[in-house]
Amino acid sequence: MVSRLKTFLKFIRIEHTIFDLPFVFIGIELALLKTHIAFPYIKIILIAIAAILARISGMTINRLLDLPLDRENPRTKHRELVTGEIKISEARTILIISSILFILVAFSLNILAGLLSPIVLLSFYLYPLTKRIPIISHFILGISIGIIVLAGYIGISGSFPMQWQLYGYSVFVALWIASFDVIYQDQDREFDRTKGIKSIPVLSQGKIKVPVLMINLVSLASLIISSLGFFNLFFNLLSSLIIIISVHWIGRKHIDTIFKESYLPIPFIILFGISLQFLL
Repeated sequence: MVSRLKTFLKFIRIEHTIFDLPFVFIGIELALLKTHIAFPYIKIILIAIAAILARISGMTINRLLDLPLDRENPRTKHRELVTGEIKISEARTILIISSILFILVAFSLNILAGLLSPIVLLSFYLYPLTKRIPIISHFILGISIGIIVLAGYIGISGSFPMQWQLYGYSVFVALWIASFDVIYQDQDREFDRTKGIKSIPVLSQGKIKVPVLMINLVSLASLIISSLGFFNLFFNLLSSLIIIISVHWIGRKHIDTIFKESYLPIPFIILFGISLQFLL
């Protein structure tokens, strides 16, 4: 049972789910500040559950649609669907159950969240399907993660946010995630080229530093101008510095090291800055 649980958690990349949650809480915090309602413990728990279910659905969709490629790619031959640790029928069951539960939890929050929930799932479907369209897949993935900032707000308030800063944070997340996907896909550049996948690493022949830097500069501009006060600005600038340094490490450090040292801390730093801004 324990080994099966470990296999499942590895299959859904639980660490990436944890990585996404702070962005949901950014939306939640801003909604609570805007609405001045009592701290809704149940709603916050339900939003966290919805975010986890959406990420499980997204990861499972990606694994199922990418399975033919994963079987041929030397880097991905160890993945659970390829090795048979997770059967295709099991993955489909995980996808159906997580998707249905996600929509039900979204409707339990409010009508608007429920009505928008299929759009979230659709964004996850589009990512693997757009990999042969030049460049766009990186940004589709970014959008699918970036909208969770807005989702956190809508889950609490039941309405679209009126604060433009929230959209600024969403744009930051979308572009920043897109930049990491460029770095991530550089691992498969030669394989992708043979399969007609038109990623930025393939199109740039591996010269990804400039494209990653350009995407990040736009994302960081969105982050900085969306700051809500001095403390928020300070931690956003700190995050910006870490992200710029991470570009320097492209080609010098392994992708996993860049993720753990540079990308993984960023959501928590930004969330801490927003929390501090409104606590002091």
